[in-house]
Amino acid sequence: MKTRFLSLALAIPALAFPLFFGACSGNKKPERARLSMPTVRDIPSPLRGTIGSEAIFEGIDATLVTGYGFVVGLNGTGGGPLTEAVAGHVERMMALRGISRAGRVSRTVLELPDGRGVTPRELLRNKDTAVVVVYAQIPPGAPEGMTFDVFVQALNAASLEGGRLWTTELQIGRSQVYQGVQKKIIAEARGDILVNPFDDPAEPRADLNLDIGRILAGGVLTQPLDIAINLDNPSHSRARAMATAINSRFPPGPGDRNDIARGKNDSVVTLTIPTRFREHPGDFVKMVQHMPIDIRIPPEIHAQRLLQSLESYPDLFQELMWSLRALGTQAIPEIRNGYNSPTEIVRLTALRAGAYLGDARAAEPLIQLVQNNPNLDIRLKAAEMLSHVEGGPRVDAALRRLLDDPEPLVRIEAYESLAQRAERAQLARFRTMQRQQLASMNTQMSEAELEAFSRLWLPGDGIHGVRRRLIDEKFLLDTVDAGSPMIYFRLQDEPRFVILGNAQLRKPMIASAWDDRLLIVADNPSDPARLLYTDYRSGRTTTGEISDSLSELIEFLGHTPTPENPEPGLGLSYSEVIGVLHALVENGATDTIILSEQDRLLRELLEAGQSRIVEDRPEREGEDPSPYRLPLPDLPGQESAPPKEGPKIVPLRPADGLGEGT
Repeated sequence: MKTRFLSLALAIPALAFPLFFGACSGNKKPERARLSMPTVRDIPSPLRGTIGSEAIFEGIDATLVTGYGFVVGLNGTGGGPLTEAVAGHVERMMALRGISRAGRVSRTVLELPDGRGVTPRELLRNKDTAVVVVYAQIPPGAPEGMTFDVFVQALNAASLEGGRLWTTELQIGRSQVYQGVQKKIIAEARGDILVNPFDDPAEPRADLNLDIGRILAGGVLTQPLDIAINLDNPSHSRARAMATAINSRFPPGPGDRNDIARGKNDSVVTLTIPTRFREHPGDFVKMVQHMPIDIRIPPEIHAQRLLQSLESYPDLFQELMWSLRALGTQAIPEIRNGYNSPTEIVRLTALRAGAYLGDARAAEPLIQLVQNNPNLDIRLKAAEMLSHVEGGPRVDAALRRLLDDPEPLVRIEAYESLAQRAERAQLARFRTMQRQQLASMNTQMSEAELEAFSRLWLPGDGIHGVRRRLIDEKFLLDTVDAGSPMIYFRLQDEPRFVILGNAQLRKPMIASAWDDRLLIVADNPSDPARLLYTDYRSGRTTTGEISDSLSELIEFLGHTPTPENPEPGLGLSYSEVIGVLHALVENGATDTIILSEQDRLLRELLEAGQSRIVEDRPEREGEDPSPYRLPLPDLPGQESAPPKEGPKIVPLRPADGLGEGT
């Protein structure tokens, strides 16, 4: 037996000898085995051993998407000339969608006065239509179905006022006509265009740029981009450890089909945004980046070390907050020890992490901060944190008290927190209803559909006190029967008006807008207010009495009477309703203050070293009307027109002792 094994052992090198030299025949010299040195980063000690310290995240940058779109509903300001390349591209796009002589749709732009259907070329020449470039930034890690704001820039129209964008496919990068390279389509956009709400839509001022606008929440992601965690040093065991740590911290929840993290090979772990983070994917990614890989060490020990590190590394408070938050609710008992720390940076960082983890005990210190801290930035952030804590009715009661705060921005932040808490309560209610009723009907709504539905209507009967209605599918109207009278309207995410307190017209009064096409008059305090409005499109005049309540006035302004809902209304757009409210304030017809989300956004603070694009729209009189423009896409045979002005980059300072992590 030994002889047989010995013969085999001698035969192996003998067989290998000619194979080796056969492979190395000729003048080639045998190559030496190359040894790759492991990647070693210079990481501060508190952050060592986290996933982000040993890997690079791919697919977490904002993604530019663009597309050529078509706008209808203009007031004779479109239909201008186009380059042949763009015209041919849009005509082909229309033909694929069935627009032709035979595709007539009565009482629309698809029907000529003689009753025939229109050809694509005839439609392009219609003065009430325009071709636009549509562009947007997709947030990093955005999941399928997430909505986002889009911007539109006209190619052949002087104004986009009153326009509505038809469904437009959005592709990665800059748009190309059909002759160009077509890139991956990952989103689509549609909806009403918000231009400048502070100007007369019938006769806009010549010095304003009305050929660009935005569509609030007009984009939807149809093909999400994958997120990959690329290990610095390939290792099957390390990749498995990362995936295990992520899945232990974020197990699949409602709406999640598979594990959140999956090891692809020894170098890559793929990541999926959990459904519960679909509105805040960046938060989830940051937590994963700051998560410890070794799950054998209890979260309480990690939390203790991180809080201690704040004393030695105060400049890392931002990163250490995310590290604490990444530990999950098991770390809350240790995080609570930092709530009463004599060191402010420790106290604020612990409160922030505890609030985001939903700790009810963070409520009282946060309430004290927002009520008593002299730093407005800290007060605003504390009010925002209260939206996350599970403090029960006492948190809602504290937020309602803040609606009377002398600082209007604090009132807005308190409302935002109340609205988020009301939406969560509504979502929980709908989930219960689905389990009890819809399951028996063999009907099941997805988690995303439940979330969207829960944001469209709020009853206003809970401690939150936020009542929400959808007005003609144009905008949301929120009313809260508490606080100092104030109107707040959004300029991003979704069109929404917010009415706090008893917001009323002041009588006697007279207010006019749009060169007297709209008049509101009340001769005496006891007289009802009367309205006269002339529609510049149809020439039809509407008169009648209106309510003194600004919330009822907004509903009247936006509502379009239909056979199903014949209640009177003017059918104005979101942009036009904003213009009416602005006119009321300018004419002294109400004592209610009106703030836009732009006022709130300018108060938001960024992480140290970062900057943000701030759009100067919509403009009030005297403000810089420069639009947020991207360069037009290159067209065959035509150089790109130079943009009037590029995006304005405004760096903002970090928060005083608190920072920004969202």
